[in-house]
Amino acid sequence: MAQHPRPLTVSAAPAAPGSRERRSWLQGLAGAGLFLLTQTLIIVVARGGTHLLTSVMPQPMAYLTTALLVSATCVITVVAGYRLIVRRIGCREAPEMGGPGALRELAAGLALGGALICAVFAVLALAGAYRITGVGWSEGIAVGLIFGVVGGFNEETMFRGFLQRLIETRLGSWWALGTISVVFGLLHLTNSGATLSGCLIIALTAAPLLGACYLLTRRLWLAIGVHASWNFIQGGVFGSDVSGTGMIKRGLFEATFHGPDWLTGGRMGVEGSVVTVVVCATAAAVILLMARRRGMLLAPRWRRPAPADDDVVERR
Repeated sequence: MAQHPRPLTVSAAPAAPGSRERRSWLQGLAGAGLFLLTQTLIIVVARGGTHLLTSVMPQPMAYLTTALLVSATCVITVVAGYRLIVRRIGCREAPEMGGPGALRELAAGLALGGALICAVFAVLALAGAYRITGVGWSEGIAVGLIFGVVGGFNEETMFRGFLQRLIETRLGSWWALGTISVVFGLLHLTNSGATLSGCLIIALTAAPLLGACYLLTRRLWLAIGVHASWNFIQGGVFGSDVSGTGMIKRGLFEATFHGPDWLTGGRMGVEGSVVTVVVCATAAAVILLMARRRGMLLAPRWRRPAPADDDVVERR
């Protein structure tokens, strides 16, 4: 697991919890611009790469190469853009997107996300709701890779790196976590196959889990790893649709789902399943408890004892 900062002093905390952010609104607007720019570049590279590469190489290799190009574009744009915005506008370094131990936190996140989504499918398989009928290459593997990297880097940078972090400096950890979880969940309604119940499940389980990962480490790598691994394995391996996008029909495994929507998730994919609710809610609660015990939760600004103590995290 990742190395965690000592909880009570700013010098030990990687993201200086509780510090006053400079030009918060401008950082947020710039973050939204970075998010939209990255999404646009992803679409351009995906369409252009698919069109060009399928004419010069076999389809499986063309799709996989395109996915790798899209992934590299996303990672480079997001990491460089975040650091630039925080340094130029926020007038500080960006330890939440760097620093020693980053690879260990990313690896821990990948392992945790993989374990959680595998647990969901294991329960569904034991209940007879998920049955594998074949194994082999599918375009869904490449699409799942893109969903994993884009969800992990672009979405986590926007929602946790910018929005949750900036809101937290004023409203505290709990209000920031709740607000961003609702926004994160409801924005999934823009997906073609998304349902209101499925988006509410994301708001109540997946979003708090990812937000808790940020609170525990005060960096983005653990949350990025969890999100990326969850999306890729869900779609690219097990062949479930991801967040109701309607873009994945099968992954490495060709499988069938049996049972009511509340169990399988229906058009939303397994993210709409009651099994996901139990698994993700449990993981989120455990990580939030760990963050609280480490003193990583920040009180609202009006509950902090004095401006001089503004950079000290909440002790509860």
